This record gives sequence, C-alpha cells and structure tokens, in this order.
Amino acid sequence: MVEEKICSVEGCGRGAVREISYLDAKVLEEKAGLKLKVYHAHPPRRPGVVYLCEEHYKLWKKLSREERKIRELSMKG
Repeated sequence: MVEEKICSVEGCGRGAVREISYLDAKVLEEKAGLKLKVYHAHPPRRPGVVYLCEEHYKLWKKLSREERKIRELSMKG
C-alpha cells in the first residue's frame, strides 16, 4: 500500500505532486515566508526533501527561476 504524500508547507493539506531537495525549496522560506516541514534529513550531509502540491510547486518555480537559470548556465560553461 502506497502512502500519499502531503504538501510540506505548514497549513497546507493538499496532496503532493513533486518532491524536491530542501536546499532548492529554501527559497520558499526566504522569499515567501512559508514554513516547510523537512523529511528524511540527516544534516549536514543530507539536507532532506520537501513535498509540494501543485500550487506551491508553481510558486517555487516562479521564485527560483533566476537561481535555476544561473545554475544551468554555470554548468554549461
């Protein structure tokens, strides 16, 4: 039996559609002021993961667009 994942944003109870690294999701805490619940964390080597519903995933994509673009360009060159 597969357990359904719930969005890691505090106060959100929707089902998760994505799983991303906490290091990537940190932008939601810093820029949007949201509180995240982190799973599978074993600092300092494994920062953990967060689960995001569709709405919070779209917000994360919007807020992290610049950082992701910089990371992509730095890997190319």
